[in-house]
Amino acid sequence: MRKPPIMFRLPDHVLRNVEALAARLEISINVVAKLIVTREIMHVPAMLDEHDRQLANMHQFLRELASRNEAFLGEYGRHAGSANAITQKLDEVMLSLDAIRDAAFVRPSCYIVDLIRKHDERAFQKSLEV
Repeated sequence: MRKPPIMFRLPDHVLRNVEALAARLEISINVVAKLIVTREIMHVPAMLDEHDRQLANMHQFLRELASRNEAFLGEYGRHAGSANAITQKLDEVMLSLDAIRDAAFVRPSCYIVDLIRKHDERAFQKSLEV
């Protein structure tokens, strides 16, 4: 069974460039678009892995910094006020990093499934707008 086509609109200036590339390579514009989209999508997991690795490095650095701050607090109790302020700020930054990592995690979207379900449940159906 043939898979359904995926259609999307390109801005005029991009479309002209894709048309020029397709003409130069003597292939279909659709093939050029498919190759570009496929290539870019293949880079997404690597980018997400690198993003997560960088966030993990920052998180580890902040943990080490917090550990050294606690050691400093233990040795020099007279600077407790300024050290507590540093500790609170580090905790805020680490919570922010955790929130960024949670938000960056790729979750499946149910938007399209809901859209199709709503369309299929109608008594009178018309084509979905693109």
